[in-house]
This record gives sequence, C-alpha cells and structure tokens, in this order.
Amino acid sequence: MQTVRRGAIEIAYWREGAGPPLVWIQGLNADHTAWTSQLLAFRAEYDCLALDNRDVGRSGRATAPYDLAEMAADVRAVLDDAAVEDAHIVGLSMGGAIAQELALTAPEWVRSLTLVSTFARPDARLSAILEAWRVIYPILGPSDFARQSWPWLFSWRFFERPSNLRNLQRYADNAPHPQEPDAFVRQVGVTLDQDRRERLAALHIPTLVLAGAEDALVPPYLGRELAEAIPGASYVELPGIGHSANIEGRAEFNAAVKGFLATLR
Repeated sequence: MQTVRRGAIEIAYWREGAGPPLVWIQGLNADHTAWTSQLLAFRAEYDCLALDNRDVGRSGRATAPYDLAEMAADVRAVLDDAAVEDAHIVGLSMGGAIAQELALTAPEWVRSLTLVSTFARPDARLSAILEAWRVIYPILGPSDFARQSWPWLFSWRFFERPSNLRNLQRYADNAPHPQEPDAFVRQVGVTLDQDRRERLAALHIPTLVLAGAEDALVPPYLGRELAEAIPGASYVELPGIGHSANIEGRAEFNAAVKGFLATLR
C-alpha cells in the first residue's frame, strides 16, 4: 500500500505489475479489493494502480461534502505520486463518473477510458434508489446494507450458486475498514444532480463503454446514452450480467477490456 496526501486527506493506492499504466477506480461503498480478480489478470501486462476513493477503505475520511472534480483530482494525485504521466483508466459505476470527470478536466492524463456499469447522468429512478440508500445505510449499518444491495448488484443467475452468496457474506462480514454512515452519505452526494452529456461531446479519447445486460441498478440504456455522448466510443453489452460486471462476468469482462486495450498498443 502507498499513500499520497491531498490537503487533509490521504489517498491509499495499490500498485503491482509492469507495462503501460492502468488505473482502476471503484464505485460507491467499494474499495480497491473489488478489483482483485482484475489485478491478478492484468498485472502481467500492465502497471496496475488501484485506489481507495476518499471516504472508503484505507483512504482518509472527509469532513465536508465534495464533488466529482475533487475525486478526479485524487486520481491525478495518485498518478503524480506514482510518476505516471498518463494512463488507461477503468471506472465502474461511481468510479466511471470519476473517470469521466478526470477525462473532461485533465484529458492529458488519460490514454483511454473504459466506463463500466455507469452513466452520463443518473435517471430519476437511479436517483431515487441512491436517495433511499442514503437514508437506510445509517439505519442498517455496513453488513446489513450490503445484504440488501446484492440483488441490485448481481443478476438472478449469480444467486443460483450458493457459494457466491456465501463469498459475498464473508467479504461483507470481514471487511477491515467498513464505511462509516457519514462517509457513505457524502459519496452518494457526488453522483446526484449530474449531467455530463453536453460536456462529453468535447472528448476525443478512445473509449469503451461496458454494460451488464441485466444491470438492475444502472440499466443498459444509460450505458448506451453515455456511449452516444462520447465521440467514437464503442459500446459492449455483456449478456446475462448484472451491475458488478467485473465480478459476476469476470471472464467476459476481462476479455472485453483486454481486447479494447490491445487495439491501442
């Protein structure tokens, strides 16, 4: 683990592998360990950097609300600390929104974008879900909240294998740094009331948009809308996969990302 300080907050990140730099940004309530399968699969070909966003995992906690621009600046600080001039960026859900903001505000840092299970703007339904989560997380606490969130994050097929549910439960119960309710509430706030569609038209960065065909949280039409907003972006929908595409559809996800990155070498 390495850390870089931005003001009063330390951002923790993990680095392993060799090759072109590849940054992994997770979503709401998730730390870098949600990328474990990808770090194992990509480290032989890429210099992988996976960060814990502010307010989660081993990164520091904020004391006031913040926005996507602040979180994008956290990623820039990691790149600068790692002496990386530019990198391929992979972002999932809220991490995809952070990746978009990074590309919009500092395109010189971004070689390519892979945007997973994410959106250019939250629709009214997604906003309603996030607003509800903002209320219930402090009531339920981290472990019980995780249990109620899984049907939103995985397709019904994932639940057909009992070992999947046992692994999720073990992961939730043994999390060494569970997210505090106030930290969760602050993270939710950065994704609401955002609409980047007009701004994204100015991007000229190779982009892949990946969506799970059975994503119950961020429906595929929001992924298609995102791809349409970015000039030249490619859109790939993974059949039978839910929101946590990198976990539920690990093989398909890894193949799609590797195939896209291979075209840029």
